[in-house]
Amino acid sequence: MLNFFFERLLSSLITLAIAAVGVFLIVHMIPGDPVMIMLGEAAGGDPETVARVTRELGLDKPLLTQFLHWIGNIVQGDFGTSIRSGEPVAEALLLRIPRSLELILGGLIVAVLLGLPLGVISARKRDTVIGTLSSTVAVIGFSAPVFVTGVLLVVCFAVWLQWLPSSGYVAFGDDPWLHLSCLLLPSLAIGINFMGVVARVTRASLIDTMRRDYVAMARSKGLSRSRALIRHALPNAMVPVIAIVGIRAGNLLGGTVIVEALFDWPGLSSLLVSASFARDYPLMQGSLISIFALFIVISLMIDLAQSFFDPRVRAAT
Repeated sequence: MLNFFFERLLSSLITLAIAAVGVFLIVHMIPGDPVMIMLGEAAGGDPETVARVTRELGLDKPLLTQFLHWIGNIVQGDFGTSIRSGEPVAEALLLRIPRSLELILGGLIVAVLLGLPLGVISARKRDTVIGTLSSTVAVIGFSAPVFVTGVLLVVCFAVWLQWLPSSGYVAFGDDPWLHLSCLLLPSLAIGINFMGVVARVTRASLIDTMRRDYVAMARSKGLSRSRALIRHALPNAMVPVIAIVGIRAGNLLGGTVIVEALFDWPGLSSLLVSASFARDYPLMQGSLISIFALFIVISLMIDLAQSFFDPRVRAAT
């Protein structure tokens, strides 16, 4: 297990290094001069100011020198200074990353709590009305666009019933109950959309697992179908479910822009979008490398979780 961990860790570090090179090059290929955008109309009338700010930001140096300087600073925890606000990028990232992770975790919890039972029911009773209804709910869940689900949730729970706030963010330390109330609707919007994927993968994996010889042997020894499903089939069927949950969690790191915009949730995705419009190179680079790093960490955790449930994953390396 220890060798497996170190192999995956080394692979993750190599992937992160490649991602860092890609992030740096892609950001610098974006059209537009960040200094001109930052200075606005004053830039055209004062070339000396443009040259001075360019030197201060290090944008007059060769790309290789800029990259090595950037990587060296990141290793020390320095992501640079935002061109737009003049604040350290690390402070903005430390403020936004927990909010995005909280939103993603909330959505995944909703997806698993709803999708896993639906998948088990549709696999256990696939030839009945209940099984068909469960599969239908799952299809509707992943077919509905997340912004449509979000709008319907706002109309239902915020406008009609007035149970929850329609949007906004309140820090947990300021008001825990209001914080959770603001988190619930965006988590439901993400979770309902992902619920169908979890349900379908659970159903397919469980049906396949129930046909295996070890499940048939357990049934032949007198174990009921329900107990055989829970005790033997479900743990083995969880391997692909864990994989899809991990992949989806990584994708959501940069894909919650619509949800964050709809519910006014100040997360990492909205920070990246605003930095892109402002051509804020340091903030863009910091946001992108953070998304890549979190995705790689989540992938590493998923590999370890899969190896725990299925030792064949470790044996394959």
